[in-house]
Amino acid sequence: MLVFSYNYAVQMPAASKKHPNCERPSIATLCWHPMLVLFFAVIGAITAAGQESSSERGDAALAAGNYDEAVRAYTDAINHEPNKAAPYIDRSTAYDLLNEVDKAMSDANKAIQLEPKNPAGYVARAWVKYTRKPNEEALADLTKALELEPKFPRALNRRARVLADEGRFKEALADVNKALGYAIDYSDAYTTRGNILFQQGEYRKAVVDLSTAIGFDPEQARPYGIRSRIWSNWKEYKQAFEDADKMVRLDSKSYRPFLVRAYAQDEAGKFEPALGDLEEARKRDEKVPEIYKEKAFCLLNLKKFDDAIAEASTAIQLQKGFSDAWQLRGSALLAEWRLGEALGDFSMAMRLNPNDIRAAIGRGTVYFYWTQFQNALADFDAALKIDPHSFEARLWRGDTYNQLGREDKAHAEFAQLGKVTPEKPDGYMRRAMVYLAQGNADGAIADLTKAMDLDKALAPVALSLRASGNAKKENFQAALDDLAKAIEMDPANPNNFSMRSSLYNRLKQFPQAIEDIKKAIQLAPKNSGYRLNYAYFLSRAGDYEGARRELDEIEQTADKSAWYYNNLAWLLATADDDKIRNGSQADEAVKEALRLLPDEPRLWDTQAAVCAELGHFEKAVEWEQRYLATKKLTAEQRKNGVERLNLYMKQKAYRQPPGG
Repeated sequence: MLVFSYNYAVQMPAASKKHPNCERPSIATLCWHPMLVLFFAVIGAITAAGQESSSERGDAALAAGNYDEAVRAYTDAINHEPNKAAPYIDRSTAYDLLNEVDKAMSDANKAIQLEPKNPAGYVARAWVKYTRKPNEEALADLTKALELEPKFPRALNRRARVLADEGRFKEALADVNKALGYAIDYSDAYTTRGNILFQQGEYRKAVVDLSTAIGFDPEQARPYGIRSRIWSNWKEYKQAFEDADKMVRLDSKSYRPFLVRAYAQDEAGKFEPALGDLEEARKRDEKVPEIYKEKAFCLLNLKKFDDAIAEASTAIQLQKGFSDAWQLRGSALLAEWRLGEALGDFSMAMRLNPNDIRAAIGRGTVYFYWTQFQNALADFDAALKIDPHSFEARLWRGDTYNQLGREDKAHAEFAQLGKVTPEKPDGYMRRAMVYLAQGNADGAIADLTKAMDLDKALAPVALSLRASGNAKKENFQAALDDLAKAIEMDPANPNNFSMRSSLYNRLKQFPQAIEDIKKAIQLAPKNSGYRLNYAYFLSRAGDYEGARRELDEIEQTADKSAWYYNNLAWLLATADDDKIRNGSQADEAVKEALRLLPDEPRLWDTQAAVCAELGHFEKAVEWEQRYLATKKLTAEQRKNGVERLNLYMKQKAYRQPPGG
């Protein structure tokens, strides 16, 4: 309580156990008569010279991170005063820090039983619950504490922390502002408010609050961690690491500082060191889902997809409703082309968090690969509602509009993306991708060359994209040269082998095409897209039986796109091998392809071949004429289409010979 005097004021120091889980507000400004100041100074000196109490020993041990010693000291205090709530509350905190949840809960319940009108017992129990994420129960206890003592700063601060975790930022800010109104130098409340502002994207205001918290209590670890995240977002990596290192030094026995430093590492692209910090975090508490989720993120970036899936699965086992973990596992499954499983994980992530833009883009990508473009469009629309400035979502939506034949919409999307003038190397990369989507190969090649000149680290990806530009210009040797360099720099990237195999196919160098696509499959054995190309190349080389075997293997998966059915129909209708051709099966396959992608001209060409194989030559002529009316055919496609049309008009089916 406050004791008023006539003339003098003494500022009392903040009382804190120096741990983020057991912050204490200061006693605020106390006013004392000068004679009382002298009296209590003398008494303090006498007490200090005497024996330290059990509770004081526990407080000192807790502050030093010696939690076992703290438990022993608080147990002594309980033995001396078994009917008081305070030592049970203190021991509950120590047990919680030791991850002995049942004992921590038992002590908090005992404190409430002994003193049901003591709000501190409810605050202690709420915190034990909160650290294990039953947030509604924690909120109920904190609300009960505030019913008993409406001006209890710690209860207000902790309720604000729980509310912020629930995304209830307006209520959280109201609580923490009240806490600061009652205890203006309450450092952890400034940290809480800084964290809320950080989550709302108010970074500058957050830094002010976090720095204020550090000013009041420089030995409190939590504000350094949040401020480190902000420095990383600003790409101020030196300051991010300084704050993360400070947090580790202050609280090296807790998992959280190592997790924070891992965040700083992965934001800077240092995924291997981040994994080292995450392992240190796991050693300190192996039941924290966030640790495994973050490991999955690092492994995904290191292209260790199986390991990423395993870590994300562990995070999900520990916390079923962890949307980020579902999204990351979906991304790793997508990278392995396990599209059906990826779709399930992305859908779960979106149910848990409708604002998860990564999950929306991921699921849209699965639908795109499955040629279910209306479903893909819906997901990319949803992603752009979440973030209208998302480059990736808008690029995908533009590609989807193209596939749906809505070229005006696609043009508008790409035009909007192309408005931004690049300022950094990755900006040139982004604009190059837009140029490629628009068919502006020269612009793309120029931007990709510029990006590599500015940042050599971008070369593996930029070379691959530049190869696409050169291929569009039919400058095949330049494209092959770029891919050779990209493969040399990143030999574990299957996409480069796949791209090169497609170039060899266009050059009718089928043995080389087969060799490269087999390498791609070795690197990504579950990628049905690569296997589809492999089947096609085998058929071009005359190995029709091998092509059919590959297509049969794809049939066993869930990854059957319109292109799978198209290629199967083409093989069954045109193979120069009587044992392989089967007109009725080809008809079933092409119907399914057209169901999925009715406006794709290349499928009309296949339908014509199927009709001819079945002897329906009038229909074959109609479909082939429809195909030839398409404006975007290349000269080679048009020449081949005319040759097939002439065959159908003569009532002859088309046969694709080896190398044809």
